[in-house]
Amino acid sequence: MLLASELDLSSVKRRIVSFIKRKVGDSQAEGAVIGLSGGIDSAVTASLSVEALGSRRVMGLIMPDLRATPNEDVKDAKLVASELCIETSDIDVAPIHKAYLKALEPNRLAEGNLRARIRMSLLYYHANLMNRLVVGTGDRSELLLGYFTKYGDGGVDILPIADLYKTEVRSLGEALGINRRIIAKQSSPRLWPGHIAEAEIGMTYEAIDRLFKLRFEEGLEVPAIAAKMKLSQAKLDAILAKYEASEHKRQMPEICKLR
Repeated sequence: MLLASELDLSSVKRRIVSFIKRKVGDSQAEGAVIGLSGGIDSAVTASLSVEALGSRRVMGLIMPDLRATPNEDVKDAKLVASELCIETSDIDVAPIHKAYLKALEPNRLAEGNLRARIRMSLLYYHANLMNRLVVGTGDRSELLLGYFTKYGDGGVDILPIADLYKTEVRSLGEALGINRRIIAKQSSPRLWPGHIAEAEIGMTYEAIDRLFKLRFEEGLEVPAIAAKMKLSQAKLDAILAKYEASEHKRQMPEICKLR
């Protein structure tokens, strides 16, 4: 993994485009299906997928819960699709979500993760219909934090940008010509009204990315990182604890070996 200062964005783009093309070809799939959220990760992933496959082989699903998703996100998702000339399908997940909750006990976190899992099901439904791969939009920051729903937005076939930190995805977005409003927008999985990623995590992505680079790329221990970043060890430990607690999300389910 290259550090931000070492990133050659042209090379990064070339390698990701080649990866998408190869994985779709190897699977004998007809193309890609992507969830378009109106955020930077899905915009960059869709742009790279079109570069790899052509616009006719990429479909974007726009899946707001209109009770929780700001209209701005829907507009931005449609803007990305229009600029890339890709087919879209708009599905409000609210009626599906409400149907589930008729038989379920209310709980904000569980309901939020249910939204993500409904979206995953819709992506795979369309992928099955069209013989396509579900292309995930998660980045390295989210992957290390475990900041995704297991079998929700984590349920995908390939993850083209998952070795890029959030700040690096934004830089790549600029190089790809993604709308600057989308690049600057606060990230959110929109699992409930007013949901903002950095507010929930308790640290900005700029700080999170620097912490992870110092820890995992440079191998520094927490006291040295705290001194470099001028943050308390307790605050850094809280973020690294998210990494440790979410290890199960980055692994296939463990099999109980009997032979």
